[in-house]
Amino acid sequence: MVHGPSLPPPPGRNQSKASSARHVAISEAASAPSKVRDPAYMVPDLDHERPKRRAGYACCAWCCLVFFAIVILALIIAFIAMAIFHSYLPEIYIRRFNATSLNFTKDHNKLVLRGNVHFLVEFFNKNDKTDLKYGAFKIKVASAHVPLGITGFPEFAQGQKNTKSLNGTIKVNKSGITKDDVDQLKTDINNREMTLNLAMTGSVSFPIAGIFFNDIPIISNCDAKQREVDFGNKAKCDYKIIPI
Repeated sequence: MVHGPSLPPPPGRNQSKASSARHVAISEAASAPSKVRDPAYMVPDLDHERPKRRAGYACCAWCCLVFFAIVILALIIAFIAMAIFHSYLPEIYIRRFNATSLNFTKDHNKLVLRGNVHFLVEFFNKNDKTDLKYGAFKIKVASAHVPLGITGFPEFAQGQKNTKSLNGTIKVNKSGITKDDVDQLKTDINNREMTLNLAMTGSVSFPIAGIFFNDIPIISNCDAKQREVDFGNKAKCDYKIIPI
């Protein structure tokens, strides 16, 4: 058999295989990086949550504003009520007092303070259309930080634009006083510079706009110096409504 030169392959056959191989490679290379993402690792879209959050923030802000408005309104009402009550309360003064009968003795090696302290307290009702009614007053009397005793005033009433004067007496029988307190009190009495302190606790009743307010508790603190009241100067007392 005569072997002649081999014929070349038909045109296009090898090219089609190479082309198909290239297409497969390109297809695999293109598809390789594109992996399917796991839904569990996908970032959620929160755009639809923003309106809800904004609504929640707005609701919280409005609640805070309403709360603060209520607090401010309550404070304003309290201040107005306090101002109204204080406009009806009386003015209280210590008109005079006398402690010259106090003396110091020794009893079983203890210093004892005995005697009487007399004082006059004035209640002035400055209202020209309102009567006042007072409950009983409890009065703690002291001088130079030395308690002298406890006394009181009974119930009483007071008319409009009226001054009511009440006399009080405290019987002093105080033992166990220190020498420093004794020396200070002696010096103050001799120099007419003794200070008298009255801590008065009681109540007052009065009508406001047809409504009668009963037994409003008040506490009054009075400090008076002997020399000042001797010259006719009244010592004004400070007081407050206890609940307010």
